[in-house]
Amino acid sequence: TAGITATSKNKGTQSSGTLTPDPLEGNIQHVINGGAFTLAANSTPHTLILQITNGGSSGTITTSGFSKVNGDSFDTTSTSAFECVIRKTNSYSLLTITKIA
Repeated sequence: TAGITATSKNKGTQSSGTLTPDPLEGNIQHVINGGAFTLAANSTPHTLILQITNGGSSGTITTSGFSKVNGDSFDTTSTSAFECVIRKTNSYSLLTITKIA
């Protein structure tokens, strides 16, 4: 009869480098794709939802450190949006990408 609520952590705009979501900042986060960057796995066991929305100058997103990546592919179309569910256990990390817009 009840759900879990949380405030989404605004990660700002990522336009280069590596984004490694930190579960200590909250299990729901969002970021704007403002240029090419790498989405990397965190080593701490957790579950996290990251929304990525492409901005006008979005770039290619690559992934690093995940045991398995499945689902949709990232694109660079302005206003495309993706829900990324990250699950890290003791031994493995899984990234599931769903294009939502």
